Amino acid sequence: MTAEVAIMNKQGISLAADSAITSGRDGVQKVYNTANKLFSLSSEHPIGIMVYGAASFMEVPWDVIIKSYRDNLGERKFANLTNYLEDFFNFLRQDERFKNENVEEIVIYRIFSDNLKRIVKEVEDIIRHERNKDGDISAEKVTEWLVDCINENIQSYQKERKTFLEINYGAFKEKFGSVIDEIKDELITYEIPSELTETFYELAFEAAKKDYFSVGSTGFVIAGYGEEEIFPQLLNYRLEGFVFDQLKYKKLKEKRISYTTDKMDGTAAVTAFAQREMVDSFIGGMEPNMEDVIFDIIANVLKDYPEQIQKHVSIDFTEEQVTELQSLGKEVYESIEDAVKEYQQTNYVEPLLGVVRSLPKEELADMAEMLISLTSFKRRVTRATESVGPPIDVAVITKGDGFVWMKRKNYVNSEINARF
Repeated sequence: MTAEVAIMNKQGISLAADSAITSGRDGVQKVYNTANKLFSLSSEHPIGIMVYGAASFMEVPWDVIIKSYRDNLGERKFANLTNYLEDFFNFLRQDERFKNENVEEIVIYRIFSDNLKRIVKEVEDIIRHERNKDGDISAEKVTEWLVDCINENIQSYQKERKTFLEINYGAFKEKFGSVIDEIKDELITYEIPSELTETFYELAFEAAKKDYFSVGSTGFVIAGYGEEEIFPQLLNYRLEGFVFDQLKYKKLKEKRISYTTDKMDGTAAVTAFAQREMVDSFIGGMEPNMEDVIFDIIANVLKDYPEQIQKHVSIDFTEEQVTELQSLGKEVYESIEDAVKEYQQTNYVEPLLGVVRSLPKEELADMAEMLISLTSFKRRVTRATESVGPPIDVAVITKGDGFVWMKRKNYVNSEINARF
């Protein structure tokens, strides 16, 4: 895993990333604190790149890809950051080294495997629940639940309007059918009717072309200045890989610093990526998971309120009265949620951004580093895997000075490598 942060104001933008990389599977994991996740585009361009999630794209390390693009870019310059991103994506599309057909099978394997694992877990939860009530459960019943879960997922994907890949079902099944069969046989340990095979192909097809990105996909952040931009900009995308020569990706967020606080993202922004819970806690005053739990409790209390009144006060409500009470509960929930958000914005977010707005570039770097250190420390003193760790790479990008390293690890010993 990873922790990364970007802090922006009119002075510039600071980027910070930890160095931990987790490898291994099936419960056996190793963590190495040597990964490079923050890169300078080149000495000629005031632009930085950060990656999180998978350390490679189409089985090629991001380090190799970014430095290859650096050579390809040369001295060419673009008016804005979006043009740089588009040029980078075109570079990926045009360079055949990143389009290995065998690796496309790995992309589909990740997508379908993630989906089927989630569905199998859902079915296992149903089995445990029903077994506690009825005892033995037949294989036919399990198959019925499995089919229902798969069809629900297929229908959910089909309802999505946006399609990320324009692909043909017949060609997809012919090319990736064996991969899908392999995953099915690996994850489903009992014999299922052969006619269900088509359903698995449909699930894989829908997940591949719609808005699903596997745990093996990469978060991609590019930040800095185009030639015509006076204030920094940040773009955040998710990249899965190539399928049938098409790049599957989606935009996650965009941040733009403006002249005034009421335009775009205002005059300051703090944005975290990957493991962001500690940064969000620092910004919003409450740990996000705790916030979710509190609102879930409130929602459940308000949902059961009519039933509890009838139980304890011996009043029988009509269906219309129950509906009205549930509607009232929904309004109360929304008013509580709005009040909390307004309090956070007024007492935490706005005061913090007010300070960030006036920070010099050196302080931007210090703040970015401390936020990553806070996340790393939290992982170190809890039972969770230390998937965020030092050393922390820190850079500042300004319009005048370009990309400047503030802290950077280096595997090269300069004393015995004079050319570095």
